[in-house]
Amino acid sequence: MFGENKVEINTTKLYYGFPVILVGYKDDKFKYNATTTSSSYTLGNTITICLRSDSCSAKYIKKYREFSVNLPCDNLMTEIEICGFFSNHNKLQQADLPYTIGKYTDTPLIDECFLSLECVVNKIVEDSGYTHIIGEIKRRLVDNKLLSEDGTLLGDKVRTVHFVGDSDKRVYRFLKEETASLGDFVEDGTSSCS
Repeated sequence: MFGENKVEINTTKLYYGFPVILVGYKDDKFKYNATTTSSSYTLGNTITICLRSDSCSAKYIKKYREFSVNLPCDNLMTEIEICGFFSNHNKLQQADLPYTIGKYTDTPLIDECFLSLECVVNKIVEDSGYTHIIGEIKRRLVDNKLLSEDGTLLGDKVRTVHFVGDSDKRVYRFLKEETASLGDFVEDGTSSCS
């Protein structure tokens, strides 16, 4: 399908399908607030997010050293954009997003998001106008409708929103209903790689 005729792309930004998240944080002006980003990943109990260094969210997360990560579904598109477009506003109120305060952090956990993570900051790295925040996940909360009877996540029920594009145009992509299990594409479930 792709790969035969690759050419170099001249862009300052490239988003190749990152899930959109709402980052909750303590805010001196509005008490609590949230911002939209798509720059995050987790490995074990470690989480990394990235924000513009001149943003209110970066300022307050650096100050209070804690944050929440909330994953919205596609039913919250208006709220995603409000939290992303209106800097220095009370975005939780403007988007009418109810929340509860964390058990281990003084941060908002957005009720309508299917997954919320309470996180504390371990390390901050400033680079090229961006703040990379490396944290530890203290608690994971997931909507019980997304859990099997044995308590495992039903990944085929999750409907995350993804961010794709370059510096000229960015779009949202939505997960399709089709899923496959890990190992489905390797013959006999084993790998010939050594």
